[in-house]
Amino acid sequence: MEIVIGRDASTSRLKLVADGKTMLAEAEGAVPPTVADAHCSLTFTSEGIRLRNLDINHYTYVNGKGVEAKKVSKTDHIELGLDHFPVDWNIIAMVAPADVSPLCRVWDQYEQQKLELQIAERRFNSLRSATGLLTMVAIALSVMTGRQSLGYIVLYATAILVSLAFTIKAWNNAASVPQKTAQLTQQFQHDYVCPCCGRFLGGQSPQMLAQSGHCPYCKKQFIL
Repeated sequence: MEIVIGRDASTSRLKLVADGKTMLAEAEGAVPPTVADAHCSLTFTSEGIRLRNLDINHYTYVNGKGVEAKKVSKTDHIELGLDHFPVDWNIIAMVAPADVSPLCRVWDQYEQQKLELQIAERRFNSLRSATGLLTMVAIALSVMTGRQSLGYIVLYATAILVSLAFTIKAWNNAASVPQKTAQLTQQFQHDYVCPCCGRFLGGQSPQMLAQSGHCPYCKKQFIL
């Protein structure tokens, strides 16, 4: 996305043009005549922000030094014209695309925690099947050696104890696992929101959001 910054000739306000839309900022008469109509541009990509002076006769400064083209960040101080008119980053942010790269961490953390819950539940269910195996071994041993054999009694008692332990664990999991899942989902819905309007972005990954190009609610453009 490219934003062209300059001075509106009729009002002497700061003019920002992006995607064919024009926004005026600052008070009327605030921008001096040394700022041109299309003075400089800011190009936003996944690699950062690139400032470009649009005419050799224009004067564009970054941190007090004249530049023709330079990679900049929101900590840099941009000034236009011989009068060094300062450009407020808060104004640029109103038309600039929103960086959704911080949402990658939120998305990855949610997916990882959800996967860990699923793995833990499947491992528990696999271990529960061991009680049935112990019972089958005890029955087979009783057939081969007689029901009064010590091995049969030990295996059968072990199967009963293990089955009881898993039953108690399953009872506790019946309440704790849904609660953990609900808490995880609630936290995800709180954190995975549009940087601009704050609404939940649903089940689309940050990559999909960047491909779609904008927030489905406020239509703020996204970059990754």
